[in-house]
Amino acid sequence: MTAEGLRAGPGASSSACEVPSASTAWPPSHDARPLHARWLGRQSYDGAHALQVEARDAVAAGERGPTLLLLEHEPVISVGRRGELDDLHVPAEEIERRSIAFRRAERGGRATYHGPGQLVGYPIGPLRSLAPDVCSYVCRLEDALLQTASSLGVDAARRDGQPGIWVGDAKLGSIGVAISRGICWHGFALNLDPELAAFDLIRPCGFDLPATSIAHCGGEGVTVEACARLAADHLAQVFARDLTWMNFA
Repeated sequence: MTAEGLRAGPGASSSACEVPSASTAWPPSHDARPLHARWLGRQSYDGAHALQVEARDAVAAGERGPTLLLLEHEPVISVGRRGELDDLHVPAEEIERRSIAFRRAERGGRATYHGPGQLVGYPIGPLRSLAPDVCSYVCRLEDALLQTASSLGVDAARRDGQPGIWVGDAKLGSIGVAISRGICWHGFALNLDPELAAFDLIRPCGFDLPATSIAHCGGEGVTVEACARLAADHLAQVFARDLTWMNFA
């Protein structure tokens, strides 16, 4: 997120690849409702996006407390608000010929890949009730990802100026969020055992650096759903919330 984006206030987006250089703080909230987690299974990008928008609007209207959508996507490459088509190593048309969807997203950041074998999490809630400012919010997401990776036997780390988590020079988890009317949405992805070759089609987050996975690093093999439950526990802890699970009919 650029300083310009931060000045934009409640409509700002946080980059998937830059730690914000300033803080945007909203008045503190005393909303202590539980974090409601939902496991959605395999979802198309468009289907999950529609569920995000529905949850975001319900949270903004005060009809729902903080919500965490957990899923794995059908193969998709998305480009955030700061993304450039130069971050694609092949044209968008070629990406779609390979049965990978191509979408532009409201989140900050540049190009990334989502697909089977990767946990995607969309925390949706008022920023002021989850963290003091955008920087702190991104750091709390990183904390939860670091703890989840550690639970699976992989020691990951932060990198200055590059949100997400890393093992050496390889990216294990990415973060890209949007903030609309003070509501955080979009979120994070953690590579469990996705098709890493798909990342070769892009410059992930605008960097010529490889992606890695829990499996590639020798971590514990778990299903995406099992990892979702681990990640939800860690997110509830970093947000100091009770955790409840909600099922779709």
